[in-house]
Amino acid sequence: MAITGNKGEWSEIYTLFRLLGEGKVHAGDANLNKLSLYYPIINVIREESKKYEYKPDTTQNIVVVSEDGSEFVRIPMNKFVIESKNLLQAIKTTIKSSFDVPNTECFMGQIGCSKLKASSNDKSDIYIVIHDL
Repeated sequence: MAITGNKGEWSEIYTLFRLLGEGKVHAGDANLNKLSLYYPIINVIREESKKYEYKPDTTQNIVVVSEDGSEFVRIPMNKFVIESKNLLQAIKTTIKSSFDVPNTECFMGQIGCSKLKASSNDKSDIYIVIHDL
């Protein structure tokens, strides 16, 4: 069964992909303008039916670690960049209120994502651990 969602729901997955592809979070000013200052991402935690940690390594990969501490998969960061760009294009060009993105859904399965958003009990979709230089 296909995963369907609205633009806001798909944007949550886009954000996850983009953060993991870049490996950093940029600081912003009071007007939300991006500054040159950034914080390297140590890991991103996303909990669905299982909890997964997404950790950038020193060789430009994202290591996906399952809740038991074992490595689930290792994927190049540039794959997350490519997937985020493809998903952003789908979000921008789709005119339906609810839609599926089959290629994104396939990639989500590869990294342990089965849902677009957190449960209604928890409004936090992802937790980001950063390094403040």
